Amino acid sequence: MLRPLITASALALLLAAPALGQAPAASAPSELEQSGLTPPTVLSEGYATGGEDVLVTQLLGETVFSALDDTAEEIGTITDMVVTSGQGISAVVISVGGFLGVGEKDVAVDFAQLSWLRRDDGSRRWVLETTVETLTDAPAFIWSDSELVTGDPALTTQQEEDQLVEFDPNAAPVDPDLTTDQPGRQTISTPVDRSGFTEFDETGLAADELRGIGVYGINDEQIGTIGDIVITPDGSFDAVIVDVGGFLGLGAKPVAVGYDNLIFSTDTLGNRYLFLNASREQLENQPAYDPATYNADREAQRMVITP
Repeated sequence: MLRPLITASALALLLAAPALGQAPAASAPSELEQSGLTPPTVLSEGYATGGEDVLVTQLLGETVFSALDDTAEEIGTITDMVVTSGQGISAVVISVGGFLGVGEKDVAVDFAQLSWLRRDDGSRRWVLETTVETLTDAPAFIWSDSELVTGDPALTTQQEEDQLVEFDPNAAPVDPDLTTDQPGRQTISTPVDRSGFTEFDETGLAADELRGIGVYGINDEQIGTIGDIVITPDGSFDAVIVDVGGFLGLGAKPVAVGYDNLIFSTDTLGNRYLFLNASREQLENQPAYDPATYNADREAQRMVITP
C-alpha cells in the first residue's frame, strides 16, 4: 500500500511543477501581499506532534507528582493555566490540600519548573520537585476579573529625597500616593454579587476548611485569600492569615486578622466567603504576620475588625 501512495504523490508534484525551460507564469500579488502583511503559518491537518507536545486540554485535571518513581508524593491537581501574550503558558495553577474539594488551596507555579517525564512503562507524568507542605505554605493564587489603571510612575526612594531638596523642611511635601517603589498602577476588582448570600456559623469548620476562602473588603471587592489559621494552645482560632496582594500567587503579604467579628457567608452553590469591614489598603498597611514573633508582638500584628 505504501508504494502507490508514494508514486501518486510524486506524480502530483511532477504535474504541478513548471516544464523545464519555461518560466513560471507570473501571478498577480494577493490582497494580503499587497497590504505588506506576512501570511500566517497554518498547521496542516496532518500535523505530527513531537515527543514533548501536549494539548492544553490534557493538562487540566492532571495530577502533579514530586518525582517519577512509584513512591512519589502526589502534590496536587492542575486546575487552570495563565497564558501570557507572546510567551504562551507562563504559570500553572495547582490545587493542593483539602478533602473532597473542601479546603483546597490554589497556588500558581512557573510552568517552566514542571517536567513532562516518561516512565519505564511508557506512560508520562507531570513532575514538580517540591512537597505538598511547600505549596500549602505558599501564597494563595488570587484571580479576579480586573483591569489595570496606569498612572504616573511612582517615585523611588532617591527621587523622594531629591524632591525634599536635601531634606529641606520647607520643601513641597511628597504626594502620599507616590511613595512606593512599585509601578503606578492599581487593580480594580469586580465586586461580588451578594444576592442570595446567607451568613453561616463557621464554628464547626476545621482549619483546613477555612484555608483558601476568598476574602472580600469594603465594596465587596476581593482583597485576598485565607492562607492559614493561628490556633491557640487550647485549640481555638485566634486569627486568620489573609494573603493580600502579590502576582500569580507569589509575593503576597500575610496579614493576621483577629477571629473576632468575622462574617462568613455562602452562596446558593455552597461557595464560602469572608467579608471584612476593611479595605485592601488597610490590610496592606498592617505589619506582616511573622509566626516567629507573633506571640510576643501579637497586639501589633493582629488586626481587629470592627463590626
